[in-house]
Amino acid sequence: MEMGGAERMAVNIANALSEDGLASFLVVSRKEGPLAKFLLPQVGFFCLGKRKSLDFAAFKKLIKLVKDIEPDVLHAHSTSIYWAVAVRLFFPKLKLVWHDHLGVNEEVIKENPRNELKILSKFFHGIITVNSEIRDWWIKTIDFSPKKIRYIKNFPFLNIEGEKVSNRIPIILHVANFRKEKGHLNLLKAVEILISQQFDFRLKLIGQIMDEELYQEIKKLIDSNGWAEKISILGPVEDIGKVLQSGDIGLVCSDREGLPVALLEYGLAGLKVISTDVGICAEVLGHGKFGSVVPANSPDQLALAIQHVSQEINSSEKKAMDFQYHVKEVYGSKQFLTAYFEFFREAGLGLEN
Repeated sequence: MEMGGAERMAVNIANALSEDGLASFLVVSRKEGPLAKFLLPQVGFFCLGKRKSLDFAAFKKLIKLVKDIEPDVLHAHSTSIYWAVAVRLFFPKLKLVWHDHLGVNEEVIKENPRNELKILSKFFHGIITVNSEIRDWWIKTIDFSPKKIRYIKNFPFLNIEGEKVSNRIPIILHVANFRKEKGHLNLLKAVEILISQQFDFRLKLIGQIMDEELYQEIKKLIDSNGWAEKISILGPVEDIGKVLQSGDIGLVCSDREGLPVALLEYGLAGLKVISTDVGICAEVLGHGKFGSVVPANSPDQLALAIQHVSQEINSSEKKAMDFQYHVKEVYGSKQFLTAYFEFFREAGLGLEN
């Protein structure tokens, strides 16, 4: 369970269900990971120790867990759906809901048409998506009742203590695992523009190394350009709330997204936010009301937005405060659970609270 958005949402949902009085259990396939420590004590937690795709020993553990716990619903995130479908073959009465976190665009579908999921969907009882675009794509793509495909907004769960730090030089945070679609190289092009214009800043790159080749390319660019004083790579961070409180600006630089949890976490932490126009990020930011929205793969626009947000202090801080309130009111755990239980009720899945 690495420090990714889908993994954070799995923890957030398990905690929210538990706080709402339901027996909640979280099962991870490979490693316990740093996020496990953020689970509430009452949440049951199990690690299967999976070592390869077809690890029969790990699968046997999962079957025993399901038999012992006797859950009403199996909520599978992202690629865990494959094992979840296999589990249903042993427990046909078990309700299976898939949570699809992957953003959808032409490139994604071309590289991964997801044809096997169209076949496996006959074992699903419902699909939850992280934005309306993914929901609409599934409705058009598979023979599945539209009322059983629901977009439910992600929600953040942060441990924030004390006052936010005020910095003389703007500290910019980019919370995203090192993957090509997360826009690190676009961000470094914007960095080059900022440095050429003598704009002073500090940038922290926070996230798990998922693409080693990309990570090495980023390190090489930083070292060869002499940017080490301005850019630091923190890697995965356990207490993300503490790091966010130390920053001024939060960035989403992705080429594609659903709804990144980091965007909502920036809001909770009171950061000034800049995001590329991907997924529903612009919608979340009120199309500029709560933060700046720039085109994807446009380093000049990104650099300009960073300068503007840093220099127009009063208006930027007002947007940050408004966004913080907006996230709490619209994207909190209560809103998620209301939509979650409504989805189960309307889809006839039998889970109500």
